[in-house]
Parts: sequence; structure tokens; C-alpha cells
Amino acid sequence: MDSLETGDQLIIVNRSTEHRISKKLICKILYFEKMLNLDLKESKENKVVLDFDEKAFKSIFNWIKLGFIFIEMDCVINMSIMADYFGISDRLMNNFISYFHENFSIEHLPVIIPQVTSTSKLINSGALYAFICRYFLKIVNTPVWLNYPPETIGRICGLDLMIHSEYQVFDAIMRWVKAKADYRKHFLKILLSLIRWCHLEDEDLAKIKENSFFKFSNFEIELCSRNKPNCNCGIDRTKQGCFVVIEELSDKKLQVKVLDGNFFPLVNQLIQNDPSLPLHLPHEEHVSDIFFDSGKEIIRIDWKHNKYRYMDYKSHYQKVHNCIYKSSRRGEYYAVTTKPELELFCRDVNFVCPQLSLLEANEKFILVLDDFWRFRCWETPSMANFNDSKYNVDSYLATVLDNYIYIVTEKGKFIEINIECKIALKIEFQRLQNKFKFSNLFLTSKQMNDDRVIFVDKTTNDVVCFNVSTREWKSIGRIIDCESKSADGREEYKTLKTFTFGFVSTDSINLCLERDLNEMPLI
Repeated sequence: MDSLETGDQLIIVNRSTEHRISKKLICKILYFEKMLNLDLKESKENKVVLDFDEKAFKSIFNWIKLGFIFIEMDCVINMSIMADYFGISDRLMNNFISYFHENFSIEHLPVIIPQVTSTSKLINSGALYAFICRYFLKIVNTPVWLNYPPETIGRICGLDLMIHSEYQVFDAIMRWVKAKADYRKHFLKILLSLIRWCHLEDEDLAKIKENSFFKFSNFEIELCSRNKPNCNCGIDRTKQGCFVVIEELSDKKLQVKVLDGNFFPLVNQLIQNDPSLPLHLPHEEHVSDIFFDSGKEIIRIDWKHNKYRYMDYKSHYQKVHNCIYKSSRRGEYYAVTTKPELELFCRDVNFVCPQLSLLEANEKFILVLDDFWRFRCWETPSMANFNDSKYNVDSYLATVLDNYIYIVTEKGKFIEINIECKIALKIEFQRLQNKFKFSNLFLTSKQMNDDRVIFVDKTTNDVVCFNVSTREWKSIGRIIDCESKSADGREEYKTLKTFTFGFVSTDSINLCLERDLNEMPLI
């Protein structure tokens, strides 16, 4: 007799598709065993109605019948949602987790974005969008960006992206449209509506209006005032680049201060070391990864739980590289001479260990190697490029501003390297050299849309800048800590660990401010 006529079949209707399976098999899943053993409507009618992604359902359904499963990125999140809902074995869920994190890359965003929710397993929408926002400027500088469908472009450009200018969103959209202009120009109007026009600088707005492709699109810009109720542009996405000051306390706690681009204080948090903080990329929503010490160190800060963990910058970059760039090809480098060959005797090549720095620029990463009488630079380096130096010593400090790398050497040279022209220029440094010791200096900058290279003395907390436009030096001010005592009244010993630039999401800043407000004592 056909087993379908025995009554030992459970009919499962998932959305509009009907499936049949042996009750004996399906009862291996505790969810269905309990359902069929209780006096419920489903057990009486031998029918269950579900609402899951059909491809994910078929994969789980076949796993129950055949005992194996084929995992693909386009439905692994949906499968994990089902596995969690039905309470299926941890072993299967662990396989989903390992597969996802080993294979995730920006190529998969078009199939991952539709699957995620605020509570989805493997990765939730908060973590995924935090990753996209943090690395948007790197993502749009890859060929993958040009191949995304319009739905993905629209979803990404509507997020609270970490950018230096709204013009960068305009430029990313135009690059995507021009790649297949005949077809994609029809999406231009709706995509340009995602630009937050009221947060554009006047010069950027003028540049957009002069764009030839934009002129012929007949798109009318509807500007609004951010101070008026009718403004629906959302947060100013360009304000998420911040200066981060980290002070080290005697018990491994850190005092972290966040200042905006004009040094206005935003956050002052005490955070504790947690070696168990996950190193995943993408990371959780209220987490920031901050490069410091001229790109030789990186710290992960969990603003929600007030925790931190130092990370190895090479292994972290490998994760970034795998997610965004994927290629393992050894990158090309260019060399910039910084001193005549006659000065080579200033260094003993038998004793000097070259230094590597991984600098984050606007739309790329730059690996810099101090190669005796020259600097070698790789743009968007592969992991193989890190093998050019096995040792590190503090022979220079480095930062990136617009299309220039600025370097201060231990010998007191201040060098400006033009990234596009690949030439070096020495800057007069005598005044600052006499005032500050190299070992006491921090060097940083805002990456772009600024004219300041910033020097900080870790002993005096004095802040000085070199204006790249006027070529003049200027004292900015001094960092003063007004809370010098601990909770028990004792003097709190603090060491300035770094003064650097990094991205901190507006959501994370608001979270810290709201928590401080709630903890503020009533007067």
C-alpha cells in the first residue's frame, strides 16, 4: 500500500506550497513531536501551516528526510531562523555560523540584506548595517559596487553611513549609474533622493550642480533646513568622524573621551578590559574599531557594555580584506625617496628593523614601510605585503589627509608624500622638534576635508597643528582632565595612551549620552 494512504503522513503547507512527510521522521524534531502528541488542531487534522522562506524550508525539509544539507549564502540566514524556531540541534546551527563567518563578503550583500531582521541569527540587521556604514567608503571603491542591483544600492545609500561628505554618496551613485547608463539612469531620481541634501557643504552642492550627467537628468534638488520641522534628512552622517582620546589607568581600565571634529567633547566613558569580546567582522551594532599608534595598533570598544579589547591589526585587516577585497594577489607598491643616497650612512642596515604602518585613508587602506632611505607604499595591500617586514620599531609616525601621507621620523624629519604624484617634500619642523620629543608625540588627522595635521604631546597634553594650506604652525589648545580622583577619593594615575581619529556612530554616542543622563544624580 502506498505510504501516502496510511495516515502516517503530516501535511505541511509552507506559504503556498504543500509538503508531505512521515510523522515518524518529523517527530525527530522536538517541536513537531510535542505538537503531534498534544490535543491540538494540527494533530487532529495532520496539517501544519507555516510561513518561512521556501528555499530555506526545502533545505531543512530535505535534511529531515535525507540526513544531510547543502548550505548556500543566499538562504543560510533563513535556514538558521528556521533551525532556531524549531529548536533543531546546536550542531546544525554551529555549522551555519561557521559557514557564514568563513564566507561572508560584500559580494553577498544583495542576498544577505533581504534575509536579515533585528533578531535574525548569524547576523542581525543592526550588525550588518553597522558593517556597511563603517566600510561604505571602501565598498564603493571596489568593482563589486558596480554590479549590485538597484535595490541593494538604494538600501545601502539610505543608511547612516560613516562619510566625510554627502558628496561621496552622490559620487558613489553616479559611478554605479554610469557603469550601465542606458538601463540604470531610470533609477537615478529615486537614488538621488537618498542624499541628505541639507547636510551638503556649499562647494559640494555647486560641484553636483555642475556635473554633466546630473544636469541632463532634470533632477530638481529640494533643499530643506535642518532647523525646520519639515527636514526629513535624518542625522548628519558627516559628523561620525571623531577624535578619540584614550587614557590608561593603573588597573587596566581605560578612560575614553570622544570629541567632534572641532574638539567639542561628546563622550567620556570608563571601560574595562574583556579578553572574551568577540573578534567577529561584522561586529555588533554599538562597537567601534579604532586604529591608533600610526596604524600599528587597533582597539575594539563596545560602547553598550563599556568593554574593550586590543586586537592584532594584521589579523583584523585580513578579515577586512577577505570581506571587501577578497583577492590574495600581492599588491603593487611605489617607493618614495626621502633622502639622497649619500645620507644612507645615517642608518646601519644590520641593526635597523623596518617599521610597518597600516593607515586608513578616505576610500582605501595604505600600508607604509620605512625602507631605510625611502618609504614603500601599498594601496589596498594584500596580506602577502605584510611579510616584507618581520619586525617593528618606532622609527616614524604617520597619518593620511586627503591625497597626502604625513610622516615624522625619529631623526626629526617632517615629510609630506603626495599619493597621486608619488613624490616627497620635507617640511620645516625645527620649531616643533625643539619643543617636543619624538617619543612623546602622537600624530593624527581627519583623513579628508580638513587642513590640519595634528600633533599631541602625551606628557603635557598640548595640541598643535600644521595647516597644510597656509603651511603655518598653530597651537590649538590643551587637554585638561578635571576628574583626577577615583570614587574613593584617591588620586587617579592616568597615562595618555593615544589621541587619534576614528569613526564612532551617532547611535553609539547617543547611547552613551543617554546613559550618562540617566546616571546623573538629582540636584
